[in-house]
Amino acid sequence: MSSVLACDRLTVRYGGKTAVDRVTLDVPAGRMVGVIGANGAGKSTLINALAGWSRGRPEVEGEVVLGGEPVSGLSAYRRAHRGLLLVPEGKGIFGGLTVEENMALVRTPADTRDRHAFGEDEIFALFPRLRERLHHKGTALSGGERQMLAISCALRAAPRVLLLDEPSVGLAPRLVLELLKRMRQLVDLGLSILLVEQNVRAALSVVDDVYLLERGTVVAHGPAEEMREDKRVVEAYLGRSDIEIAEPGSPHP
Repeated sequence: MSSVLACDRLTVRYGGKTAVDRVTLDVPAGRMVGVIGANGAGKSTLINALAGWSRGRPEVEGEVVLGGEPVSGLSAYRRAHRGLLLVPEGKGIFGGLTVEENMALVRTPADTRDRHAFGEDEIFALFPRLRERLHHKGTALSGGERQMLAISCALRAAPRVLLLDEPSVGLAPRLVLELLKRMRQLVDLGLSILLVEQNVRAALSVVDDVYLLERGTVVAHGPAEEMREDKRVVEAYLGRSDIEIAEPGSPHP
């Protein structure tokens, strides 16, 4: 199975303190890969390093490869230009602009080879609520609607890989499951997604493969169906081992 995004021994340090330690990760084409772990495990630091973005000035080592080409030395802007699109925690929309205006800011690149271009009709089919809220400003949207809009803007940019950082933050449980099911639909259409998520139960309901991160280090990795039975995952995040969760790739309502 070909890899569309990978990193090898990726390490991130802030002021001498290691936040991500020699992480090797692979996102196969047309799959959803989840990175799970407790708050402070380094999940957001990892996904930001993949995107080439950071709030501070970290020391970053290791290799990041997109579509077979190294991108480690590229800025966040240039990685995004190549189709590595990050939807950060906190939604990332312009509150003073309407839904329509936010989406209009994003131009689909002329060259969409090896990428997944989504038009407005496809986006509104995925998120019909946004069509209803087209002329509402970002500040008037609910948390779920803001998250839908942020993802829609990323889809307008024709991602090669979509990076989602904690999309469930601030959302009601029902909305979390609904949002992740929509992301699963995108994967079933062929888009590759890397999902960083603290809501382990929700993540395990949609991803194909899982990396368990603890203190910046990958301590377990495998198919979702196997990781659901991993003792560390069950005891720390699920609470019991007989939880019924839909198989990744199975039909979703």
